[in-house]
Amino acid sequence: MVSTTVRIRPHTYRILRDMAKAHDESLPDALDRIIEEKRRAQMCAEANAVYAAIAADPVADASWRAEIAAWDGTLLDGLPDESGPWYEE
Repeated sequence: MVSTTVRIRPHTYRILRDMAKAHDESLPDALDRIIEEKRRAQMCAEANAVYAAIAADPVADASWRAEIAAWDGTLLDGLPDESGPWYEE
């Protein structure tokens, strides 16, 4: 595994060490997990902001709802859904 040294403040190190210990992880694994959680939260927040902007604009909202309705029709293709655990042959 390739690694890079990153300087952090002593207070941040103590927090990271405690978080790693609480999850029974190494420091690098804890840092990876925390960063990935933050990345996902940021991505969700950005998506929510876009949806909120669409919902605030009546024209954009109507257009988006029309597009969703058009795609909903693709589920009526007459073929059995074979993608889930509920599918039985």
